[in-house]
Amino acid sequence: MKEILVNASIYTVLYGLSVITGERHIAPLSGAFLLLAAIFLYYREYKRQEQLLCLRGLMALGFIGGEGIARFQLSTLSTDWTQMTWWSFYLFYLVFYFVSFLPEGREKHAEHQNSTESTISEASRLKFLRRLILMLLVLTYACFSVEAFRLRMIPLFVKDTPHAYGIFHLKGVHYFTTLVILIPSYVVLYLNTRTGIRVTEERETQKSIAGKRRTFLNFVDLFSLITLFFAILMPVLMVSRFQLMFSVIVAVFTYLLSGRKLKLWQAALMFFAMVLLYVFITIHRAHSVEYLNGIFAMKNPATPIFITQPYMYIANNYDNFNVMTCDLTVHSKGLKMLYPFVTLSALKYFFPSLAPAFPLFKTKEELGTTTILYDAWYDFGIPGVLLFGIVLGLLTGLLEKNHKPLSGTMLTPVYAQVAFYFLFSFFTTWFSLPSTWFYLIISVFISVLSHRICIQFIDKKL
Repeated sequence: MKEILVNASIYTVLYGLSVITGERHIAPLSGAFLLLAAIFLYYREYKRQEQLLCLRGLMALGFIGGEGIARFQLSTLSTDWTQMTWWSFYLFYLVFYFVSFLPEGREKHAEHQNSTESTISEASRLKFLRRLILMLLVLTYACFSVEAFRLRMIPLFVKDTPHAYGIFHLKGVHYFTTLVILIPSYVVLYLNTRTGIRVTEERETQKSIAGKRRTFLNFVDLFSLITLFFAILMPVLMVSRFQLMFSVIVAVFTYLLSGRKLKLWQAALMFFAMVLLYVFITIHRAHSVEYLNGIFAMKNPATPIFITQPYMYIANNYDNFNVMTCDLTVHSKGLKMLYPFVTLSALKYFFPSLAPAFPLFKTKEELGTTTILYDAWYDFGIPGVLLFGIVLGLLTGLLEKNHKPLSGTMLTPVYAQVAFYFLFSFFTTWFSLPSTWFYLIISVFISVLSHRICIQFIDKKL
């Protein structure tokens, strides 16, 4: 408890310094104090848990770090923040941080999770994962084919249409098409399980692997290469940068959470490939440099686009929140945060009043992204932000309690997804999106299903 109080106190001091310097229009210092707070909180959590993907730390890096970048105010669209904006951002992380420690019995549950997983043989889990990956691949490509046939288009091959992916949706079907982004993380679990079996077999036959040549092919096989190729191909065909980034980053997170490490050359190669694909998709979305520079309205027109674009994708989200605190007159009383439930349950088709079209407050028409807090404040103001912090804090505590660090269990993709949402908490209202809950529900269902099927059917045959 003492460590928690010390961390919260230092966060409060640094945040206060950022507010003071921000109100005196010393933008560089205001941003620097928040970035320092984000790095400090992440480092403290990293040292405490001894793992890179610590959820409290990732939320600090993503949300507080994003605040710091926004406070540099490099664009003419940036304005002074209201007191409501400052208090909302500060109190959210403070409440989230304290509540995340409330769930108790972490060691007990971690041991239970470990014993549960250990009852499943690696051979049966490998067979389940192979079948799961094939089933997901067939399902997603079948749904993609239905959408392409009905809409008479594939976004990649549509010319001069900046938002081709935006119209590539069939109600109900598209959710299952986008399940393809979960496949890479399950391929990683498959490869980890396969590698573990190989190492065990070699030890049993008293063959040392220490002197063997460790090549890329020692880890992957033809099945994983083919399934990964088609899993990555679909976001490219749909010209979806988000789906591409999500699938690759969550797969990397799953890899790291399974106790493995990336070498520098591997990380560099992956980053280079991601940049190439990102640029390729951007070109095919017909977004020119002139178009983007005109929208972002940087104070220094000579700022390179590779700095401008990521900066505005972070900073303007906080400024959109600030605009909302100035212009919103009536709160939505929970309807925005309930939207995923209303959508996934199909209630919106029977009761359209449950999903009204709320106006979006933003600095500029083309820049409509928001932070993770936008809908919570839209619903109830600061009380909504506090309630949301409590819910996310409890979710974090439960995940930390039930997921054994560096275990590579079937619950790992769920943890990896939440880690992604926290790291990119500056970007959008993740937990107000039906797709977020759809992916989480499917992943949890797969985790439960894997245990039952492996125990009741596959292990019996083995």
